[in-house]
Amino acid sequence: MELKRQKTYKGVFDRARDELLGSAMEEKFFLAGLGHDRVDSGTRVHVPFFDETILFNIPGFTFSSSRGANVTLVAKIVILHYINTASGTPLTGDKVAYGDIPACMHYDPVFEKRVLKPLVRAFGYDRHTFLDAGRNLGAKEEGFGDASFTLFAFPKVPITFVLWEGDSEFPPSARALFDPSVTGYLPLEDIVVVSKLAAGRILKTAMKNFAEEV
Repeated sequence: MELKRQKTYKGVFDRARDELLGSAMEEKFFLAGLGHDRVDSGTRVHVPFFDETILFNIPGFTFSSSRGANVTLVAKIVILHYINTASGTPLTGDKVAYGDIPACMHYDPVFEKRVLKPLVRAFGYDRHTFLDAGRNLGAKEEGFGDASFTLFAFPKVPITFVLWEGDSEFPPSARALFDPSVTGYLPLEDIVVVSKLAAGRILKTAMKNFAEEV
């Protein structure tokens, strides 16, 4: 099953790579808010990605992280999809829930299961740990719920996570909010993928903080 999944991802990556190579790349980089420079081997693209910068070279498509972390095949695909989809639509500053994005309503249960429930399980009664994780990821604190902050997955893709702590009367809950322009920068299915990656970084950072305190 894992081998089949990797083959599928490889096919998706190859198609995204070929689409970028066949496009007006410099215009795409501009619309996505990305910098690039010339190197001996071709072009090097700088992609701010959460709390790190991913560099990749064209035409070789070798990827590296400013933090020395492994760049997964899923991350590579999402990066290429972001560049290929980038429309240059300005951010509105408004925030909408995933289920309120056109065409996403029917996938709300999937989003809830993959993105929000893990956060509720981890932080439903501990907003301080939730906020600390956001701060360590360079997030901007917001004023929603009992605790909230905004992470930038990409320069044009902010995600705001909101937590309501549980008490004796109400269970905890969480939401993720997006700028309405998000569909001009990511395919619909990638909104879930990027949000899951964001939630994973929040959880991993909280675990690291906990380990350092013990």
